[in-house]
Amino acid sequence: MRRYETIFILRPDLGEAQLQEAVKRFEGIVASGGELIETDEWGFRELAYRIKGERRGYYVRLDYAAEAATMNEVERNLKLHDAVLRFLSVLVEQEADVAKAREDVEARKRRIAEARAAAEARAQQRAAAAAEAEQQRAHEEQAHEHEAASSEHAAAGEPSEQEQAAEQSEPESGGKQD
Repeated sequence: MRRYETIFILRPDLGEAQLQEAVKRFEGIVASGGELIETDEWGFRELAYRIKGERRGYYVRLDYAAEAATMNEVERNLKLHDAVLRFLSVLVEQEADVAKAREDVEARKRRIAEARAAAEARAQQRAAAAAEAEQQRAHEEQAHEHEAASSEHAAAGEPSEQEQAAEQSEPESGGKQD
């Protein structure tokens, strides 16, 4: 068996159920004459130019191992399906080892997941550092405002908050002592 990759673009005005139905239809054609390795739904994307009046499309990639007749049947059905804007099939390998191909796909998915997790961890570290820096900046700003208020009181000849607190804590001496 040969390994093929077929990418097709579906109309963007289809509902979710219709999109999934179309994808399942082509997966079924592949499964009837070969082995499906991976279905990768890329989702909605902007087209480089208008195709059948559309500016966007829903991209799907099928990776499969099959005989040439199965690939021809997939392409024949893609041509006949009204929801398909464009498609392209390429021969990836002359002799496909399906088990090895699936291992490669799983390894790629693991690497992507690890890279996403690492990027997320870095983003959380940056967010924590930014929050800490913001907290430090706010604390320094508050201390600066307190110093400015103290110096304004001193310039006006008013006792500072510390001096007022000290005066309130001293016992009042009222009257004469004998």
